[in-house]
Amino acid sequence: MQTRVPATAREPAAITIRPIHNPAELRACQEVQRRTWGITEDGYIIPVATLAAASAYGGLVLGAFDGNRLVGFSFAFRGVLDGAPILYSQLTGVLPEAQGGGTGRRIKQWQRAWAREQGLPLVAWAFDPLQAMNAHYNLVALGAVATHYHPDFYGPREDALNPGLPTDRLLCVWPTADPLPPKPDPTDAEITFAVHSWHLRGGGHSMSVSPDVGIWQSKRYIGIEIPHDMKRVRAHGPKALEDWQAAVRLAFIEGFAAGYRAVTFRRGDERAYYILMKE
Repeated sequence: MQTRVPATAREPAAITIRPIHNPAELRACQEVQRRTWGITEDGYIIPVATLAAASAYGGLVLGAFDGNRLVGFSFAFRGVLDGAPILYSQLTGVLPEAQGGGTGRRIKQWQRAWAREQGLPLVAWAFDPLQAMNAHYNLVALGAVATHYHPDFYGPREDALNPGLPTDRLLCVWPTADPLPPKPDPTDAEITFAVHSWHLRGGGHSMSVSPDVGIWQSKRYIGIEIPHDMKRVRAHGPKALEDWQAAVRLAFIEGFAAGYRAVTFRRGDERAYYILMKE
């Protein structure tokens, strides 16, 4: 979702959130997509006709307005996950100058309340598993849980947020019933890492992937570390990112197959990692 916090962000109370049906407002959603994610390929811009049909027949298109100006929006539609009906949130975005004031969270809460009214038990969406800020926001700030891993979900993309890597995505689910389940808080000694790294001179990392599949059967809490700072990893060339992604992908696929779910996320001064727990 948002990737920086400008000091001039508007207070959330100044932003009005409501469903969008008007064609002109739906067209304005396309510009928000381009500016929020730096999308240059039209094939990844949601067509106005699709937005209009979804808003009229069971989907949800929400707009965040500063006066009459659209500064954020979300697009969601009904789907099915493991036999359960869901509201699938394809995207939620806020313009850079309007980020940091809580607008994105208000949009997500509006989605959740609407899904509950529709009798849908879950809201689901996908995000890049290597983005620590998004992981913390989704699993900790909102309280969602990650349950599925999709390698190269969208195929090749060239935009500001997809630096030439396969578009792997982690799917998280957010129950609509209140209260949300409490998050576990294991000690470091209780966590066994399937992916971990240690720092090298010059700000690099050396990674280790656990070869012992037995950890997925015998351990209650499993850690999957990701880069704390993607810019530092990129500075070491494309192979560094590829190695990280390959390690994280393998660990998540094995963990989910063994019945674990990513229930929370930790981000300290130097490390960032998911915590998986078996149901």
